[in-house]
Amino acid sequence: MRVDNGLPLGTPKKETTSPLALWLIGHDVDMIFNKPYCPQANAKVERMQDVSRRWAEAGSARHLAHLQGRLDQEALVQRAWLGVSRMGYLTRLESFPQLETGRRPWRPQDFEPTRVYGFLARKVYVRLVSKVGQIVLFGQRFSVGQRHRGKWVHINRDVGQIAWRVFDGQDLVRAIPADHLATDRLMNLTVNVNERTYET
Repeated sequence: MRVDNGLPLGTPKKETTSPLALWLIGHDVDMIFNKPYCPQANAKVERMQDVSRRWAEAGSARHLAHLQGRLDQEALVQRAWLGVSRMGYLTRLESFPQLETGRRPWRPQDFEPTRVYGFLARKVYVRLVSKVGQIVLFGQRFSVGQRHRGKWVHINRDVGQIAWRVFDGQDLVRAIPADHLATDRLMNLTVNVNERTYET
């Protein structure tokens, strides 16, 4: 799935990974994150979103359910009613009937947290240590020690366990348990919820 940097799939500053993106990765959906401020990387989708917004008259919707109904209706029009010249004026549904029949069912048991951990093991997050010696990652505050205040540190996931490793240059500053990455938190999209401070 190609996504931009806006919530809920992306993160505007690209300083973390959204809980929804982690959830999709756990369900074996590869994520392709566009570069910031590059809507042309996904131009057709961006244009279609704008067309859908205008067709559905999103600004005049009375409430969220009303807007969703309008968007569903316009998606049906685009997919099943409008012929496309480059496809011999067939509709998208006529050209690609698998749009309705080839759907993969969602099953909770297909969620595999090791996919998320593998993804995170390839990521490096950068944080500035606060004046009280803390960093914030995925909505959680972690203490790395006041002697590191004002420094930039690099964080990656420990491959051998569910934990973060914090580095100052090449030196390991601290290993921190990542309880917020437990399977139930990943599945419930609560990775960033209930901010608390982790002292180690």
